Amino acid sequence: MTVFSHSRIETFEQCPLKYRFKYIDRIKTEVERSIEAFMGDMVHRTLEKLYKDLRFMYIDTLEELISYYEKLWEKEFTENLVIVRKEYSAENYREMGRQYITDYYRKHYPFDQMKTVALEMKVLIDLTDDGKYKLQGYIDRLATDGNGIFEIHDYKTGSNLPDAEKIGEDRQLALYSMAVRKMYPYAKRIFLIWHYLKFNQEIRIEKTDEELEETKRKIIEKIDEILSAKEFPAKESMLCDWCEFAPVCPKRKHLFETEKMEPQRFSEDEGVKLVTRYAELAARKKEIEEEMKSIEEGIFSFSEQKNIDNIAGKGVIAKVWKGENIKVPPADDPKRESVEKII
Repeated sequence: MTVFSHSRIETFEQCPLKYRFKYIDRIKTEVERSIEAFMGDMVHRTLEKLYKDLRFMYIDTLEELISYYEKLWEKEFTENLVIVRKEYSAENYREMGRQYITDYYRKHYPFDQMKTVALEMKVLIDLTDDGKYKLQGYIDRLATDGNGIFEIHDYKTGSNLPDAEKIGEDRQLALYSMAVRKMYPYAKRIFLIWHYLKFNQEIRIEKTDEELEETKRKIIEKIDEILSAKEFPAKESMLCDWCEFAPVCPKRKHLFETEKMEPQRFSEDEGVKLVTRYAELAARKKEIEEEMKSIEEGIFSFSEQKNIDNIAGKGVIAKVWKGENIKVPPADDPKRESVEKII
């Protein structure tokens, strides 16, 4: 039986074709990860160091953490990282990461709120206790107060701050909560905490047993949908700009290929020539249609002024017809049924 994960399910929801490429066909691409993903990884690993050291009673200074982040960046940075927002450089993202770490450090120092149980903790959840629906994931940080209160922490480096409804629908930490309940049956309360580092914002919620059961039910339904899927259509969205499968996706393949072409080769590409010409003709068509409409109005006005129905042109005659135009309602019109009964 396939072991699922939150990210695997989310991939199917975002784009079934991407799911097929990644998890069924297992296509390998030459596209590197995005600068956003890279920066997020660097920040996560820096915060992981902070809490690892705390477990040995050592509190890193902010300067030490930033230095660790900088060395990590220098060591692993590659020019092949994808920067979608061309107006920003890699250095902009590097500075963002520095700021995230700085804000978090100053907000939570001296980090004595809870005791860290585990970092990057792998969890496996058997939703039906029979091995049919298994999910796995990684908890960024699990903490406890030693008196039955647990916290599941997740660090977000994205640019969006979700509203209360979106947070309530988030299933990732809810899944982890199920795993923690099984691992620590003496847990009295389990809090789910998202750290949106860009906004220096912490969002905390607690799920009821009923809410967790509903989450479990929806996930099982979604897994059944994925396993029974026969078609995997591409679903375009703003996320396509960051997709590693652009070189093989029918929605993005040509865009990806032409983006890297030299100007001369780009201009000679057959697809580029066809679409460019079509756009030119479409623009002219719109202009022609607008002019024809204006001329039709002029012809009709001339016909009424002169009280004539046929107007001569150079080698052509315009026949002006005045009357009521009767149309049958289309199939989706509520009036269509009445008309058919009359006929």
